[in-house]
Parts: sequence; C-alpha cells; structure tokens
Amino acid sequence: MKKFMLGVCMIVLVLITAACGGNKEGGDSAGGATLKAIKSKGVIQIAMEGAYPPYNFINESNQLEGFDVDIAQEIAKRLDVKAELLPIPWDSMIPALTGKKFDIIVSDMAITEERKKKVDFSNPYFTTGNQLFVPQDSAIKVPEDMKGKKIGVTISTTAAEMVTEHEADVKLYKNDFLAFEDLINGRLDGVSTDQGVGAKIILERNYTLLAVDGLLNTEEAGITIRKEDTDLREEINKIIADMQNDGTYEEISKKWFGKDIR
Repeated sequence: MKKFMLGVCMIVLVLITAACGGNKEGGDSAGGATLKAIKSKGVIQIAMEGAYPPYNFINESNQLEGFDVDIAQEIAKRLDVKAELLPIPWDSMIPALTGKKFDIIVSDMAITEERKKKVDFSNPYFTTGNQLFVPQDSAIKVPEDMKGKKIGVTISTTAAEMVTEHEADVKLYKNDFLAFEDLINGRLDGVSTDQGVGAKIILERNYTLLAVDGLLNTEEAGITIRKEDTDLREEINKIIADMQNDGTYEEISKKWFGKDIR
C-alpha cells in the first residue's frame, strides 16, 4: 500500500512539475505572440485618430500624415515590416486594442494611471501639456477664469479631466475640430486641448483665437500596447531609444514642431 501510494505521489509530482513547466513556457509564448505574428505577417497594424494635427491628421490626399505617422513608420521600418495605419475614433481606441483589432496605438496618448489599468505603454516618446484657447476679447485671462464657463474638450482626454478640475461647464466633442468650430460660432467660451494641436488648428484655419498663458498640466505620451505583449513593448522601447540616440527622432520632431519635443 505504501509503495502504491509512493508511486501515485511520484506520478502526481511529475504531472505538477510538467504542468508548471508548461505554464511558464506558455507565458513566455503569450508575451511574444504578437511580436512573432507581426514578424511572420510582415505587417504591423497601427491605430491613430487622424484628427489631431500636427500629431496625426488626414491630408488633402486622404492619407494619414503627421508626427505620429512618421514615428509609426520608423518603428515599422526598424521592425523590418510594413506599417498599416488605421484611423480609429479616439474614444474606441483602447477597447479596440484590447479586443485585438490592431497591434498598437501611436496617437499622442498620455500615460495615465487610469489607462494603465487596461493597457500598457512604452517609455515616453515626448512630453506635452493641455492649454486653453479662447476668443481674443475673452474675459478668460488665466486658467482659473474658466470656472462656470462653457469649455469644449474631446471625450476621454486628459484635457477633459483638467477643465473638470477647474469647475468649468464641460462640453464633450468627438474631436477638436468640432469643438473649435463651436468656439468660433459663439457656442463655447473656450476649448482645451494639447498645446501643439490647438496652435496648429488656429494657424491652419486662420482662427482669431488666443492661447491662455500657462499649461493646465504636463504629460508624457507613450506607444499604447496590450498588457500581455511584453516582448513587443521591450522591442519598441529599444527602437525609441535608438531613434533618439541616432538623431532620427530629432529630425522628425523638428519637421513638425521646429524643435525636439522629447
């Protein structure tokens, strides 16, 4: 009986050991599955909003263009694959990423603790902040003046969080273009968005608006990646570091902003 029990215990031990070993191997495989699939297909699918100039926007040829586009193309080049760029509405990006509709997001997405509950991020690839834009004759002179005022923001952005903290009457929009149109037409008192985005929209559309002095916050943006794609994250971190070290990042940054924005 003891010999029989000993034999059973040895079999159970072997099975447990094999199972543990299999789980470890499966975990490693899961962490690298997306990167392997990208390499195998020769394509990386990259989502961006396409309504956030100069970071990413649809040009006159109906093609995605901008800082994020050039960064995305360079990432694909260094992975030795082609980039398939997908314009995706901002508020559905993270659900679509976790639902495996594409591989990564490169769209000026700020790294926040709330977002990190659902997704992972690369190391930051630039630093920016939100700013308030108002008509030239506005009574809003400093960010604190927006209290009780109608301020437009894009849904699910850090700008929305900032104006809420300033007790503004927050109006949500699908994108910044729609918010700025309502501002020009007198339906808003101001719009808050990324400082570079706001400046670009005002310049391109010749709006008579002013940027209120002082950023509402500063934030770091990262490439957005699924939590389980650890190998892909590590590879992208390496690529970002290499781009910043060899001058490629600075070249792309100066093309769109006239300066290095890292």
